[in-house]
Amino acid sequence: MVDQATTDVVILGGGLAGLTLAVQLKNARPETDVVILDKREGLAPEAAFKVGESTVPAGAHYFAEIVAMKEHLEKFHLKKNGLRFFQPAGGNHDLTKRIELGPREFPAHNNYQIDRGRFENELTRMALDAGVDLRQGASITDVELREGDADHTVSYTQGGEPRTIGARWLVDAAGRAHFVKRKLGLSREVSHTINASWFRLTGGIDLEEWGRDDPKWMERMNRAGIRKFSTNHLMGEGYWVWLIPLGSDHISVGVCADPRIHPYDEIRTFEKVQEWLRANEPQLAEVVDGRTGDIADFITLKDFAFSTDRVYSPDRWMLVGEAGAFVDAFYSPGSDMIGYGNSVTTDLVVRDFAGEEIAERLEFYNDFHLRTFRFVLSKVEDHYPAFGNPAVMVPKLCWDAMLNHVGVVLVFVKNRFLDYAFMQRVRADLEKLYEVNDRVQQVFRDWNELEKVVTDGPANAYVPAKAIKDSHATLVVDYTDDELAAEISRDVRIAEALAVAVFHRAARGLGVTPDPEVPVNPYAISLRPDDWQRDGLHTGPVLLTLAQAEEISEGSQGLFADPLLDGAA
Repeated sequence: MVDQATTDVVILGGGLAGLTLAVQLKNARPETDVVILDKREGLAPEAAFKVGESTVPAGAHYFAEIVAMKEHLEKFHLKKNGLRFFQPAGGNHDLTKRIELGPREFPAHNNYQIDRGRFENELTRMALDAGVDLRQGASITDVELREGDADHTVSYTQGGEPRTIGARWLVDAAGRAHFVKRKLGLSREVSHTINASWFRLTGGIDLEEWGRDDPKWMERMNRAGIRKFSTNHLMGEGYWVWLIPLGSDHISVGVCADPRIHPYDEIRTFEKVQEWLRANEPQLAEVVDGRTGDIADFITLKDFAFSTDRVYSPDRWMLVGEAGAFVDAFYSPGSDMIGYGNSVTTDLVVRDFAGEEIAERLEFYNDFHLRTFRFVLSKVEDHYPAFGNPAVMVPKLCWDAMLNHVGVVLVFVKNRFLDYAFMQRVRADLEKLYEVNDRVQQVFRDWNELEKVVTDGPANAYVPAKAIKDSHATLVVDYTDDELAAEISRDVRIAEALAVAVFHRAARGLGVTPDPEVPVNPYAISLRPDDWQRDGLHTGPVLLTLAQAEEISEGSQGLFADPLLDGAA
């Protein structure tokens, strides 16, 4: 393909976000001229070492259905058995003694563990077949952003030669290079200052090898051998460790740690990580120490979370993927945010070239994207200190599990996310989910200060509340618009009820215990009695007694840690 001086859309970066966007744009409007400027030359190596290997429902739906990668995913990658969490117990020498939260069987909605090298190479092939102009070995030197109808200009070097290209639309998908954010001063820091180090181990790890001598533990699963297909989280105070299997016979192992509890120096090199694992996750350390020859690579990243003031501009530039904002790998939200951002970008570009006015729609989705980012952030921000406290984390993980499968996720999976009229219709209910979540997350933070639980195990089998199971099941139900709007409203009512139940359980540690027969406003709950009257704990349009809350949620006992701990202290 001959290089051209101007194009319809120029995408900075040919990684996961940039390649999927290019394919999506060409699928939606084949005549769109799309140029990708990517610093990499040639194909990615097998099992390319990039974070973002684990998908959850919205991201999985985006890759499989919207980008049309389902056949490739099912043939060359691993079907994922959901998210699985292990709370600490007895020095973490025996996995079977740790509280385990995770599915007994593969979820009804398919999710995947993605080998990024394989995936991006297939995306590259698809993009080229669709007519995308992929310019590799391109190093961006400057970005000039224009207002009005003037084209943006990108300066870059390729093969040692300086070049420029103009484009009506410019999309920054170049990750942490942050070309547009730096140019416009849009970067916004967040208080979530977590560090990470990770590596890949050839040959994988089967967690069930650690517990095969315990028949009761093995029988918790519907069939043997499927725990390893989860994104497994080994948790403790101030940290979590991910274990993600890959189709290339590797496993990705990562440590995310709060520097207030585990300073960055403790994990900044592979040798330091080995030492850290011996102290905090000895079962895993024993495996890693015995297979150092199988270590494929190692990378570390300090203070990885960040935000932005804007992601979609009326001046026709966009930030997608990590070029905009990133929270944390906990709950694997990265691909979800790519799916949301790329879909809105594609929709706006197509409408713009059709001559439609897009300003109102653009501002709606820009605001909603940033609000959704804050929602995702709220689930991890200042929660790492509680990661080893099962009294708080069992209900928190369950609450988050429900919220991770309703609201915007359900709307996206049911292909209503770009239906502007429908989004306006349900926006108030989506905001209620975000608002009540903000309240509940602060309760969890304060609860951790009130009630500390340590256990040597063993833990009883975990049985999730009905609301948790139902939220997963809705993802595979077909809905009319009216039915989907009603389902979202129902999820709001259940979230309100669970919030009240969480409040009453957490408040047991207070000197002033709320009366369960007095109705409570879920949007005013807190563990700060001095604020109750001011915040309207017992006033407002939504008031529920504990009994009413349990009836609406059809039983919330599965949220609470008490029945799960044998020998808790």
